[in-house]
Amino acid sequence: MKESIVSISWLWLSVQAINFLVFMFLINKFLFQPLLRLMEEREKELEVHYSEIESLKAKAQSLLEEVEKLLAEARAKAKEIIDEAVREAKKERDRILSEAHQEAAAKIESAKQEIWSAFEVEKAKLEKEAEQIAEEIVRKILGKAA
Repeated sequence: MKESIVSISWLWLSVQAINFLVFMFLINKFLFQPLLRLMEEREKELEVHYSEIESLKAKAQSLLEEVEKLLAEARAKAKEIIDEAVREAKKERDRILSEAHQEAAAKIESAKQEIWSAFEVEKAKLEKEAEQIAEEIVRKILGKAA
């Protein structure tokens, strides 16, 4: 038999195949299986974290809704307080205006009374002077006639 450059030895090939299978078994046992377990554990941890995240998202959403509800209530309460303050201010303004009108009316009435009193005094003085002037005229007329 002529030997070729490339010769296949079935013994060598079977030893290499067994060597390859043993190597694959060892790699599977010491590398792939622990790596797969580690990946599964990591995936389980991620699922737990994702579920916690979803739970926290739901809680945050509920808290946000509660805050928005509280803000709406606070706005409504503030509007009520402002409206009440405006009503009170209007009442106070109306009361002050009413008092001012009453005071003005009282002052006007007082001024009218003073004017009327002064008028009456002046009228009495004028009547007295008119009587005196009339008496003088009568005396002068009577004095010239006599």
